[in-house]
Amino acid sequence: MAVSDDDIDRLFQLPLDEFTAARNALAKQAGPDAAAIKRLHRPHAAAWAVNQLYWRRRKAFDRLVAASGRLRAAHGQALRGGRVDLAGAEQAHREALRAATNEIREVLAEAGEKATPATMTAVSETLQALPRDGEPPGRLVRPLKPMGFEALAGLMGRAPAAPARKAEVVPFDRGRQTSERDRKADAAARRRDEQALAREAAARKREADQIEKELANARAAEREAQRELTRARQAVERAERDRERAEEQLTAATEALRQARKDADQKQAASTAAAGERARLEQTLDEVLTPR
Repeated sequence: MAVSDDDIDRLFQLPLDEFTAARNALAKQAGPDAAAIKRLHRPHAAAWAVNQLYWRRRKAFDRLVAASGRLRAAHGQALRGGRVDLAGAEQAHREALRAATNEIREVLAEAGEKATPATMTAVSETLQALPRDGEPPGRLVRPLKPMGFEALAGLMGRAPAAPARKAEVVPFDRGRQTSERDRKADAAARRRDEQALAREAAARKREADQIEKELANARAAEREAQRELTRARQAVERAERDRERAEEQLTAATEALRQARKDADQKQAASTAAAGERARLEQTLDEVLTPR
């Protein structure tokens, strides 16, 4: 069957730990689209969280995108020498960022995902980079990096706009210098991306190491609990055997008591009969010895 955009959207709305299995299941049904579906990467935790802001907290997402658009426009106007309330645009953008970040913390908590410092740093950078051409909203698989006006908004928000300059004659090799600056800027951006990915990988390794330690402790606790359970079950078995022996002894003692009471009753009857015979004989003797 053909895979629709709605199918892909539903995939990116799933809980993070369900993505891979759902993607593979969708690929099996995708026919000619199977290979493309299999190439969909499981989102990074920060990218997934920003996706959920789009799918589940759209009001905060739209507010942030609108504030970002106004801020970019304000920066552009300021760079062209126009008069603009740049501080107001920056303040609105900061407030939208703060609101979106708070929403994402709630989304992570509701999903049982950890809002680690590394994740929240990547979330913050991704939010500052929105919107980004070529990145469909709600389908991010990796965090974004602020660039251009986004970087200015995030890092240099309070810097005053440069005053307008008069036109000047630009030498022919200025274009080459500009291209070289662009290449250097691109290289610097790539280095920042690589460094961020390295930091993220290091943070993930630290988190994985901590989880490994906790897992080892949990396994040790489980083994100790199993040993305690075995000892407790053995104690129950011993107590059962003791109870059975006690019940057998009680049964024997009860039978012995019944027999003893029967013997006592028989002895009591014999004693009573003997006493009656004695009394009769004594009376007879008295009668014989008494003169008539």
